[in-house]
Amino acid sequence: MVLSMVEAIAPATSANLGAGFDVFGVALDVLFDRVLVERIVANKTIEITVDGEGAEEIPREPEKNTAGVVAKELLKLSREKCGLRIKIHKGIKPGSGLGSSAASAAAAAVAINELLGLELSQLQLIETATLGEMTSAGAPHADNVSAAILGDFIVITSRKPLEVLKLKLPPNVEFAIVSPEIKFNTSLARSVLPRKVALSSMIYNVSRAATFIAGITLNNIEIMGKGMNDMVVEPARAHLIPGLNHVKKKALDAGAAGVTISGAGPSVIALVDSKRADAEKIALTMVEAFDELGVKSRSFHAKPGPGAKVVRKE
Repeated sequence: MVLSMVEAIAPATSANLGAGFDVFGVALDVLFDRVLVERIVANKTIEITVDGEGAEEIPREPEKNTAGVVAKELLKLSREKCGLRIKIHKGIKPGSGLGSSAASAAAAAVAINELLGLELSQLQLIETATLGEMTSAGAPHADNVSAAILGDFIVITSRKPLEVLKLKLPPNVEFAIVSPEIKFNTSLARSVLPRKVALSSMIYNVSRAATFIAGITLNNIEIMGKGMNDMVVEPARAHLIPGLNHVKKKALDAGAAGVTISGAGPSVIALVDSKRADAEKIALTMVEAFDELGVKSRSFHAKPGPGAKVVRKE
């Protein structure tokens, strides 16, 4: 059957989770981007419209839009002589550190793969969606798009060739998330990273990342939280988020197991053991901490969630 339209959704994600820079990612069960793709029979153009959260910030030119880059790549792989009309509804604010661009790329990849009958593997979809990340972050990192497509928690074990592991987090894992209303640029957040790292810092971060994974295997959220400390990336970005350390302290005092910048920021994510603390209350505590510094913010609480999926097709 030749499809004329496919609609897919992809979730918000958080990358790094402390020391797992460009390696760790988790899908969240709140906030989704929705991408509807229609076949254009008359010509081979790619048309893009955007609405929703921060839609005015999203370019419509295919070569500058994450979903557009994905569409161009998949049309090359297809034998179809057609164009695509892409309608993006943003449920995830761009530049929030919650994988907004990755969600659009992932949803587009899943939808177009179905529409054109390409039957690509999940790894192939991730590789294609990763190309879209270049337009927003300036680097083809695969952590957010892997989590957005596969769901749950992922580890990038190799970039070339791409290898991704998917792990189930303990059932009582929840996240408290706060997004401050500050101007933020993902490319800037990458540009401030150090080009050289002290051996002691490297050793510390390897130990923290290993501790996070050990916490998962031991079903121990407290140990996972200890693994969320970072001596390399977070210190370099801390000045971009006013009051970061104050917000982290308040979250830890309220019962969070660990706290760190979500992705490139400016959102801050706290790991919560739902048997010991209330994620919603911790999220509101972080909002209050930003308020004390004159920074407005909004909060969410979430669990690890499923990956991108087709929700409608005709």
